[in-house]
Formats: sequence, structure tokens, C-alpha cells
Amino acid sequence: MEKRSRPGFGRKFKFIHLIIVALVVMIVTAAATYLITTGGFGAQKYYNDAKAYVEIEKIIEENYIGDANSDTLYNAAASAMVRSIDDKWSYYMSPEEYAAYKLSSANEYAGIGVSVKLNDKGKFEIFAVEDGTPAKLDGTMGQYMWCWNIGFYFAEWKVGNLKYYAVSLSPIKGKQCVYIPAGGLSALGGGVMDRTNNILCSVVSDAAQYRGGNNDASRDGTYRTQLGMVATNMQYRNYSTYARKRGEGWDANWYVAQAVVEILFMIIFGTRNMQEAVIAEKDSNGLYQGGLGSGTTNMPNWDQWGYYPVVPTSAGIELGDGCGETTFNVLKEDGSLHYAAKVPVFFGLKHPFGHIWKIVRGLIDNVGDEKSEVYVAPSLYAGYDDNSISGLIKVCEVPRTSGYIKQKSYYLLCAMPTEIGATASTYFCDYFWENSASSKGLRVRLSGANAYYGTNAGAFATHTYNAASHSAAAVSAPLCFFDADPVMSA
Repeated sequence: MEKRSRPGFGRKFKFIHLIIVALVVMIVTAAATYLITTGGFGAQKYYNDAKAYVEIEKIIEENYIGDANSDTLYNAAASAMVRSIDDKWSYYMSPEEYAAYKLSSANEYAGIGVSVKLNDKGKFEIFAVEDGTPAKLDGTMGQYMWCWNIGFYFAEWKVGNLKYYAVSLSPIKGKQCVYIPAGGLSALGGGVMDRTNNILCSVVSDAAQYRGGNNDASRDGTYRTQLGMVATNMQYRNYSTYARKRGEGWDANWYVAQAVVEILFMIIFGTRNMQEAVIAEKDSNGLYQGGLGSGTTNMPNWDQWGYYPVVPTSAGIELGDGCGETTFNVLKEDGSLHYAAKVPVFFGLKHPFGHIWKIVRGLIDNVGDEKSEVYVAPSLYAGYDDNSISGLIKVCEVPRTSGYIKQKSYYLLCAMPTEIGATASTYFCDYFWENSASSKGLRVRLSGANAYYGTNAGAFATHTYNAASHSAAAVSAPLCFFDADPVMSA
């Protein structure tokens, strides 16, 4: 198992999201070395000095009322000794001080053109970026992640016919809040598989090691290539298995991460219709308006590609940490244009909806004979069994038939539909698929919809047809990480 690395949850800059790299520390100091020997030049002097120190320490221990820490006494004596030589370039540090110095000093991250420091909350913070030195996103510098750099609280409540959603760095007075730790989600809109090591990644690479889709090498060099694409056609639960190989805190689109995307979009853009047309300018109050466009949701004749990914992970990077949409041209075998795919970007997060369905982990829809009950796992860091609802927390019930979503519950961040009856342009504007009449059992949520779902698509879109053992060419799951366990309790 890979040792868990603590990401640098700092401010994001162009092309720089979550980069785990080696810290290069350069420390230039003068040093004074004392050689304690039993003979040779100065041996008797050092012996007498040491004896005097021991005698003083003994007097303090016997006569001081209180606790005298020997380490504190030693460090104080050593510090005074070095100061007495009156050399501004020489100073003494205790082991603890030296460790803190190494962390808090303004150091450079090699190769990516950024300088970081440790802030007062104990987290790394980027404070300088060199122009023209974008990070490499091919895995050599870590995982390419879309992150929120600090934990925050979320609350929802209703006043009359109005529904309120709020986030805050501190608990919201008088409201039932849930805490979301600092974390991140793959910036790619799906998961990439390291085929060599069988581990879920978030990288941008055309190497065969990271071949997407079902890892079909026969497509290499053709218009249907899966090089540079997200991985699909694996059992839904396996994305979690391969993500957790990274260590504690990692998974594949844990339901809390999915909820963060939905919540932040609603609050920042002031709408629940993510497919509204892009409006680049902010309104007169400086607020975002419009949406992220139609996304990759209107592709014709996708069957020619076997319903595998058609938009590479590199698409949309040119927008950096901005919001809006860009275009990737999907070509036919003869090189002519087949489909101008729109790539929606939400502060650097590519494909928050459309192109490929995303599995949501840690959440189960128990479709029974009488009702469909939703359960969530109380802990990410603990084990999670998608074959059972034992130990899970019931959060809501979902409709038994399909339709446009009118209401959703965000209780314990489940982000699941509780009422249908809306349209493509009212309420949540996205579709809910439930097949309780023909299929019973434990079902997982898919979010976002795929390349041919049109106006049904959106980050709020929810599909609950399949069990965790299912696999599909049009389904993936992005890597995610939480700096602390996102614990939920009823």
C-alpha cells in the first residue's frame, strides 16, 4: 500500500491543482562542533564543563518547586552557549525547532515553478508562481486534482416556499450543519487507470500505461483510440478498490465529494440549471450568472465508438481554473468532423456532467417491494461493503418512478432526489432514473449522465438502475481524497 501523502491544499493557480512533489530544502548555516573525548587537546576542559552542567541541573531538580524538564534545561544551556560566541551566523535549534524551521521556511517545489509556505493552520500554501512554468500533469509530479483547501460547514433549511443552502468556515448559528474536511476530486471528470500498477489515477497522458476505456490496444492509432482517455467498463466497486490502494483518505467519487460539486455550483452560480448558456461577464453585483453550457451531451451515433470515451483528458485544460466551456472536435475515420463536443469547466473541474457517467461511492439505494431507501456510509476511512446496508445510515427515500428532479435532499450530503415532477428548465433541471417496478435490490448512484442524454444531463442527474457489480463502457469514477475522515452521524 502506498504511504498516504498529505496534499498541499493551497490556493490553486493556472495548471496547478494538487501536486505532490518532493520538497527541496536548502539551509546554509555555520556550525560549531564539540568533540567530547577522553583524551587529547581540551579533553579535561570539556570534562569539567560537563561536570558543572550536571551539578547545576541536579541543584535545580532538588530545589525547584515544580517540574523541571531536563530537555528544556539542556536546550536553554546550549542556546546560551552558542549566543555567547557573538556570531550572528551561528545559532542553536532544538530538534523540535529545527523540524518546524524546515517546514515553515519558504521553500521551492522543484520543477513546477511555485513557492510554498506553511500557514498558521499547518497547511501548505502557495504564495508565488513563476510565469511559464506549468506543472506536468502526467503523473510525474503527483495527481491532477480539483481541491478545496480548507474544511467548511454546510447547512440547508426552508423558510416558507424558499430553500436555502449555505456554506461557512464556522458552524452556522441555529442550523444543523455538516462538516466537510479539506479534500479534492480528479479534475478530469473521470478516473484514469495505471494499468501497470492497477491503481486509480488523475493524470493526463497518452502513454499505454494509462490507456482508457477497456484498455483495448487494437484501437491505438485509430480514430477510436482510448489513449489519453478515462478508464471505463470496470465493475463499479473496483474503482474504489483501485483508489484505496493509495492509502487512507483516497477513494473514487465518495458521495461527499459529489455533493461538494453540486452545492458549490448552486451557491456560486445562483442556479440549479447547470446547462444554462455560458455568460462570461458577471452581473452588476459581481456575481456569476448563466451556467456551463450544454456539455458533451448531444453526440450522435456514439455506437460507432462502442459508447467508450471520445473526449481526451487534455481537453479543457486551456481554461485553467476558470469557468465556462471549450470545444473538442471528435473526428470520423476519414478525419472529417463528426461532433463538436462541448467541455464544461467549473473552476478547473472538467465535465462535472456529461460525456461519461460517474459512479458515486459510499451511497446505496435499497430498492425494495414497498419503498426505495437511501443509505450512506458514516466513514470514508473505515471499510465499506456495498453488498450490505449494515452499519449504514438511512438518509431519505427516493421516488419509485423516473422523471425530472423537483426536490433533492442534502441530509448528510446524500444529494439524492426526493421528488420528481419538474422539467428540463425548472427546479433541478436534471433527470432521475429509477426502475423499481422491474428491478429490486441494492443499487448505486451514477451522476452527471453521458454523451447522448441531452437536457436530461447535469451534475444533479441521478441513475439508480445498477448494482455495484455492474460495468459499462460509458461509466467511470474520478479519484478523490479527503484530508480528514468525512464522518457522518444521524
